[in-house]
Amino acid sequence: MKKLLSLILTVSLIFCFSACKEKDTSSEISSEPILDTSSNETSSVETIVSSQTQSSNTTSSSKKEDTSSDTTPVKEVYPEKVLAVYSFENQFKMPQAEKKTFYDSVSGNTLPYRMFIPNNYDETKKYPVILFLHGAGEKGTNNQSQLNNLAKMFKYNGDLVASAFLICPQSYEWWNLDDRTPNRNGTLSSALRLLEEIERTYSCDSNRIYVTGLSMGGYATWDLLENYGYKFAAGIPVCGAGNNYNGRAFIDIPIRIYHGTKDPTVNFSASQSMYNAIKNAGGQKVEIFPLERVGHNAWDPAYSDRDTFSWLLAQNKATNPNCDYEFIPYLKITDSSGATVISDEDIYAISYLNYYEEAENYAVDLILSTNGKTKLNQAYKMSNGSPFAFYCGTKKVYTFTATEELPDNIFSIRGIFDKIEYQTFFDTIEQVLYS
Repeated sequence: MKKLLSLILTVSLIFCFSACKEKDTSSEISSEPILDTSSNETSSVETIVSSQTQSSNTTSSSKKEDTSSDTTPVKEVYPEKVLAVYSFENQFKMPQAEKKTFYDSVSGNTLPYRMFIPNNYDETKKYPVILFLHGAGEKGTNNQSQLNNLAKMFKYNGDLVASAFLICPQSYEWWNLDDRTPNRNGTLSSALRLLEEIERTYSCDSNRIYVTGLSMGGYATWDLLENYGYKFAAGIPVCGAGNNYNGRAFIDIPIRIYHGTKDPTVNFSASQSMYNAIKNAGGQKVEIFPLERVGHNAWDPAYSDRDTFSWLLAQNKATNPNCDYEFIPYLKITDSSGATVISDEDIYAISYLNYYEEAENYAVDLILSTNGKTKLNQAYKMSNGSPFAFYCGTKKVYTFTATEELPDNIFSIRGIFDKIEYQTFFDTIEQVLYS
C-alpha cells in the first residue's frame, strides 16, 4: 500500500435542501465512457472514512506502509465498484456564443443577436428553442448587454438550457410589433422573423418553441403570446404587463408568471390582473409566482428556479396537453431501469476530502438523510449486481455496482478522479448545491 503522505485538504460544507417537488425518472443522456473497468478493476476505495466533526487541521489516522511482509488485504469500507467513468465538464456556466446580426428585409431593421447552440448539436435530431427578450436597460446595438441578466439562468439551469437553442436578440428601442409603429418596422416583429429564420436554418422542434422576457421583455412576451400564441409551447413573462382585456387569447398556452410584490417599476398588479383575466376566461394552464419582498428584479428568482426550467422544456404542443413534467434534480443516482433511487432531497450535507497526493484517491462524500440511506440500501439489496448511475444535472458521471449495504450514511464519490478533473467536479458540485 502506498505510504500516506499528508492531509492536504478537508472542507466540510453543510447545507439544507428543500424537498424536490417531483421525482425524476427522465431518460439517460447517451455518451461513451472514457473508462470501462467492468472486467476486473475496482474503484479506489480507502479505509479512512470522512468525519464531519474533524478539524481541517487534524491529521488523518495512519495506515500501514506497504512492505514485502505485509500481505494482509485491506478491508474495503465502501461497497461500490466503479464500472465506467464518463467525460465531465461544468455545464452550469454561460458558454460562448458568437455575435451575429439579422437583417430583416420586411422592416429594414438590423438586429444584433447571440445564439447558444445545443451541446453536441446533431442536425438529424430536433431541438427546442428559447427566445429571450431583454429589458429596457439592455437596449442598444453592442450585442452584449442583452446577456447581462442571464447569469442565474446558466448558474442554476445551464445543463437544461444546453439542450436547446437560446436566441437572444438586442433591440435599440422598445419591443414593438409592426402594427404598433408608424413605419411598420417594430423590432419585436423583427425578432419573431429572426426566430422563423433560425427554424428554417437549423433542426428545430416546432412543437417546442418557448418565449421569455423580463421587464420590457416581459411586455414583449405577453405581446407575442397574445398575437402569435399558436407558435409557442409555453411562455415565462417576468415583471411585465399585457392586455388583460383579452384573457381568452392565452387560455391554451402554458404560462408561468413571475413578479416581485414590491416592484416599484412595474406594479405587481399588472401580472396579477393578467393571471386573473386568463383564469376568468377559463384558462387552466397559467400559474403565478408572487415574489414576496422582491422589487423589480424578479428575473434572478425566475431564471434560477430549476423547477420552472424542468417544466418549460417538458412542454410540447403535440404530445403534452396536460402540461406534465418531471423535476430534474441537480444530483441523482438511478438504477438499471433509469428510475431515480435518491436525489437532492435525500442529501443534507456534503464533504470534500483529499487525504492523499494521488488524484485517484480524492473523494467527495454525500451525507445522506436516514430516508436516503434506507432507499439506497434497499436498491442495493435488490440490484443483483445490476449497475447504478450517478448524475450531475443531466450529465451521467459514472456507473457502478454495489456489493453490500452502506456501512453508514455516507455515499462516497471516489475512484473516478484519475479520469475526471477533480477541481472541476468539486467546483460544479459546490456551485449547484451550496450556492
